[in-house]
Amino acid sequence: MPFGSPYSYDGMGAWFGNRFNWLGLLRALWIITTPLKFLIAILLQRVPTTLAVRTPIGTITLRLRNYESLKTLFGVFCRKDYATPSDQSLLFYDIGANIGFATVYFLSRNYNNLVRCFEPDETNLDWLKRNLAAFQGRVTIVNCAVTTQTGEAVIYRADSGKHSSIYRSKIATVPQRVSTRSLEELLNEASPAGFPKVVKLDVEGLEEELVKSVKFENHPGLSRLVCESTMCSALIRRPHRRLVRNGYIEDLCFIG
Repeated sequence: MPFGSPYSYDGMGAWFGNRFNWLGLLRALWIITTPLKFLIAILLQRVPTTLAVRTPIGTITLRLRNYESLKTLFGVFCRKDYATPSDQSLLFYDIGANIGFATVYFLSRNYNNLVRCFEPDETNLDWLKRNLAAFQGRVTIVNCAVTTQTGEAVIYRADSGKHSSIYRSKIATVPQRVSTRSLEELLNEASPAGFPKVVKLDVEGLEEELVKSVKFENHPGLSRLVCESTMCSALIRRPHRRLVRNGYIEDLCFIG
């Protein structure tokens, strides 16, 4: 993983030493409507209540929960972690939606895209709903975790709302019982209007287990899988093209 993960904020030196962040900073000068406000917030780690971003459908104001949200906004909109063209109508499954920045990114590529977002951390829900309020009719919020089985499980979440996982860690320590849906079950659902499906996986270490639980050759309606992992491609037998985006995200486009 060259230069380390763009999300390894062990200090400002490590952050600015990452070439993907520099490219994102150049884009931020245009994408964020108040770039000076953003840069000051990054340097001083003081988070503004809101920031506005330019998108293909116009300017959108996003509410920030904390400094983790600021970094996520930068990664999604400026570093283009989930870069998506605007010329096709798609149904996105945002698995690990947090407070909605990736969902807003997908919805703002055009006026047709649809998103189903899945977020297990109950403390993120109000933020998620507020950030998605302008997209009613095109987005569905599901308060559950996506795992290998449908049912219930205990997850561990961080106070910041940034991390939630079925695995306890130094960051995610607060237990919360949640309902679960299996990824296989979600992919079996019919797509509205026949839109091709795109799945974005950000599940804090469960990505590879989820991928191994699905036979992707049985899901021709799935056109793309974006994983916060660099190990998922080798687990998938269905033909696909692989791109490692920004050093740590696998972007897999299925062929046929």
